Amino acid sequence: MKLLHFFSLAVLMGASASAQESKVPVEIGNRRELFVDEFLIEKLDGTALTLHRPVPREVAIVHDAPWEGETSAYHTVFQDGDLYRMYYRGSGRGKRRGRLMERHHMSHETTCYAESKDGIHWTKPNLGLFKHDGSTANNIVWFGPGGHNFAPFKDTNPDCPPKRRYKALAFMHDEKALAKGRRVRCLYPFHSPDGIHWQLSQKEPVMTDGAFDSLNVASWDSVRKCYVAFVRKNRPGFGRDAGTATSKDFLKWTETKRLEYPGSPPIQLYTNGIGRYRRAPHLYFGFPMRYVERDYRREGRKGYGITDGLFMTSRDGLNFHRWTEALIRPGLQPDRWVTRNNLTAHGLVFTTSHIHDGPEISLYSTEGFWEGEACRIRRFTIRTDGFVSVHGPPSGGSLLTRSLTFSVPPPNTPRTVRVDPMVRLRVDEDKPIRGAGSLEFRKDATLTLAGTQNLGPQVTLAVSVRGVPSGRRRLFSTYGGGEIKENDLIFDIDSAGSDSVRFYCGKLKVDVPLEKIGTWSSESNDDSSHHLAATWDDGKVTVYFDGRKVASGGKAGIGDLKFANGDLRFGEDHPGTSVSNEPFLGHADDILVLRRALSATEIARLAEAGQVTPKFASDDRGVFLNIDNPDSPLADTLANDSDPAQAVAGPLPKSPGEIELLLNFATSAAGSLRCEIQNEHGDPIPGFTLNDCDELYGDSLEQALSWNGASELKHLAGRTIRLRFELKDADLYALRFGR
Repeated sequence: MKLLHFFSLAVLMGASASAQESKVPVEIGNRRELFVDEFLIEKLDGTALTLHRPVPREVAIVHDAPWEGETSAYHTVFQDGDLYRMYYRGSGRGKRRGRLMERHHMSHETTCYAESKDGIHWTKPNLGLFKHDGSTANNIVWFGPGGHNFAPFKDTNPDCPPKRRYKALAFMHDEKALAKGRRVRCLYPFHSPDGIHWQLSQKEPVMTDGAFDSLNVASWDSVRKCYVAFVRKNRPGFGRDAGTATSKDFLKWTETKRLEYPGSPPIQLYTNGIGRYRRAPHLYFGFPMRYVERDYRREGRKGYGITDGLFMTSRDGLNFHRWTEALIRPGLQPDRWVTRNNLTAHGLVFTTSHIHDGPEISLYSTEGFWEGEACRIRRFTIRTDGFVSVHGPPSGGSLLTRSLTFSVPPPNTPRTVRVDPMVRLRVDEDKPIRGAGSLEFRKDATLTLAGTQNLGPQVTLAVSVRGVPSGRRRLFSTYGGGEIKENDLIFDIDSAGSDSVRFYCGKLKVDVPLEKIGTWSSESNDDSSHHLAATWDDGKVTVYFDGRKVASGGKAGIGDLKFANGDLRFGEDHPGTSVSNEPFLGHADDILVLRRALSATEIARLAEAGQVTPKFASDDRGVFLNIDNPDSPLADTLANDSDPAQAVAGPLPKSPGEIELLLNFATSAAGSLRCEIQNEHGDPIPGFTLNDCDELYGDSLEQALSWNGASELKHLAGRTIRLRFELKDADLYALRFGR
């Protein structure tokens, strides 16, 4: 009961501290924040932090050389300029009484070296440094004391002498203690000018406070400005675990502190695999091998202990958020269920993806350890920043961040080059229909033409189109779903359909049959432009195709052309219908809404190929988008003294902001992601509400969010804000404020 009371009190105190901490804004500046823990999270509603498992790829290396063997292990991998380096122990095994036994004779353990140009295809260079069985034709980079777990790294300390640019820690027994009959485990320092030629830095050990009999890793920590080591330090009464120490010179180290894992059950960690994450260096990532006391019997053999790969993260290098789910399971390969397999190599590298143009993360894991003829190391891949996400189910859910502030990046910060495959509407200047540019509708997109809810008794609607795929494609519309009502309008096309052009307004229906026009869809390889127009004269409708009259209907006396659902739209219907009901796709130019019914002669002139910008009468009123100014393609060029310029709203991408909210995210085809920016009190900031946010869907390692087409957030820099994300069948991996 006392223990339970203490635990409850600790939880309450922790919750109280967390509540106080959440009220203090997090200053994230321009750094990338990954959702690998709850640091940035205030509330999850219907969403959850989800661990993602890497995908197994090819076997990178088989340790089949005579100086390697079935117990080759403790791999270290890092990228060094254009070269990828790998170091590992080469060793074999023995058998005794039917039980697998590793051969721990130091004289049989070598430190081997492999390299690669891409992190995928590896070679074992012939170094010619050390003899094995009388020959130096091998890839042995160190053969001597410390070969059991030699763990190199490249020292990025700016004050590091060139001759010590590469460093390593390795486990040996203290020679003085051995001379007295005692076995004392210690860590010794090594250095090299090139990563190939190594020597002991000093004869005295640098660490004695630990077990050290697995992979002990170290590096220069650019955030803390010191060397940081993570080593094996067993937990009394439990077993294998890890600890950490720091040093200013790599020779004098602090006392080793045992790592802590708040909220995680006791787990034996055979290794730790901890290092800074390059894309977010304020975070430590760890890839420990979990050791589970479980016997197994297979094919008459008996082994002990089963191992798999875990994932954990930390922000201070001492307290770790540890996932109890396995990052790398043994899987269907029988030899991965043998003890001490699934050991993740120390170090992540970025490699070229096999399925897209961007980078992905490669990590490496052992298999075939202790059984078979040779240990192997297999490459695994995972998306950049992709170990954990906030996942929203198809039914939807939300994420509310803690209060935070961000800052404007320094003036010389380079802009991230981003290719947005999900752009819906853009200006095509390479092959416009006419003039300097045309609007290209790549996906469902809508232009809302302000001030067009009541157009009066005489109206002309016209547009030039090209590259339209077959299917129903909405041109002008105020339709909101269901039965077409008296004040609903549909003017659309089906470039290969039986009713090739339609003009519907309530019960008034004017159809143009396919035989009058012929098939002209992009599927039929018709890449020529076509002109569509319809006039309304007090209720009498005339439809034109390429300047010629093709249908008419209705009768005079109906009066004004006005709409119940609001302003006229181009490209899609009003809400009430699907967001992708019968969208226009292809190119559009010279979009015209004129408050006058043009004559047949005027329509023919308007449709002429290569026609310059038409001359309208001085008293003509309406909206005309001719896209001749690509810098402001949605500007109404029909404005005059009697008709002020109309505002046109649409999802046309604006110029990138000086500072934007950039996301690493993924959705399904039906999924989506939106974000609301709130003030410090939790109220939506005008212009940045959930409804203002342009829906994001697709898959991108870094894409800017926008609100009503704008992504600029510079004016919010320094202010305390919260972010509320809505996710539907979507994953959010990381965010940052930058350019």
